[in-house]
Amino acid sequence: MNNKYIRLLFISLVIVIALSFIQDFGDFLDQQSDKVIKLGVNRQCKPTQGICSASIIENGESKRISISIKEAITAQQSFTVDIKATGFEFEGIQSVVVSFEMLDADVEPHQVNFSPVKHRDLIVPEQWKAELVLSAAPEGRSDCVAIVNLTSSKKVFQAQFPFNQTR
Repeated sequence: MNNKYIRLLFISLVIVIALSFIQDFGDFLDQQSDKVIKLGVNRQCKPTQGICSASIIENGESKRISISIKEAITAQQSFTVDIKATGFEFEGIQSVVVSFEMLDADVEPHQVNFSPVKHRDLIVPEQWKAELVLSAAPEGRSDCVAIVNLTSSKKVFQAQFPFNQTR
């Protein structure tokens, strides 16, 4: 009879150890989920020619980041960039940062923090806007990208939009 209780205690101990391992493994997976999630982008779309969108479906929910640049981009001239982010209501948006890069140039990327456009009906802003000036313009270049990094309360979502000055 004593043997039966020892066996039951041993099995209980194995179950407790297994459950703690599973919990540790779950925590490990949560830490690994902090990586950047890249959204799919139509590589033919140009934000200087209209609205371009990148999207992903995550856990059955659609998330979308759209960008548009309404003015011509020339060196030392200001222009406005609009970002629209939808599908982030449940996790919130902490920041939107866009980095403008010329891939085959020795020019430092130009990074811009965007400000939310307040809307009285929305808790999580969908519209983000920034006005900026680039020191070097992408005129005639086709290797320029606008890299949008949207940081939510859980993850970082990234979309890389190609752009050039051809209208």
